[in-house]
Amino acid sequence: MTILKLVLVIVGLVLAACSDDTPTSSATNQSADEIRAEVFLQTGIDLVPIDFFGWDLELSDIAGQVVVMNFWTSWCIPCLDSMPVMLDISENYSANDVRFISVNLDDYEDEDAYISALDFLSSTNARIENYQLQQDLFEIYQFFALENIPTIIIYSRAGDEYSRLHNEGDLLPALLSDAINQSLALPIEE
Repeated sequence: MTILKLVLVIVGLVLAACSDDTPTSSATNQSADEIRAEVFLQTGIDLVPIDFFGWDLELSDIAGQVVVMNFWTSWCIPCLDSMPVMLDISENYSANDVRFISVNLDDYEDEDAYISALDFLSSTNARIENYQLQQDLFEIYQFFALENIPTIIIYSRAGDEYSRLHNEGDLLPALLSDAINQSLALPIEE
């Protein structure tokens, strides 16, 4: 009797895995834009494609705030580990004082990479500003003077870079909180 129950459970799991109701089945029939719109409607989480020109316009809105920018990709394990840390820390600060931004660096021409990044943001409940830069990776590294990923850049309220953190492991929560608090303590005009 126990073997029969086990077989029925396995058959049930296999049938459920093959069901057309699974998100991956429906996702294969949709474009990245359609999936992005659906995820936004269901979760409020978005991954906004942006280029350097649009980025410059975004930066003009951050005067007077500390800005924490996390550069990451969906294939980088340390990046995926650092995102939940940043999201947890973001809950400790007012959106008026500190602005948290994630910048995805996956290949902007790869629809599967875009969907993977969007899935990750959704699974981590990343209710912060999420962007995907639409430039060549080399250009992005030069533009932001990146040496590796993950990289978290903290900008002071004056708009100057205050600190950079990389793959800090278990030290990341304390280092990030300290950098944010120290940056908040600086005068707006330096």
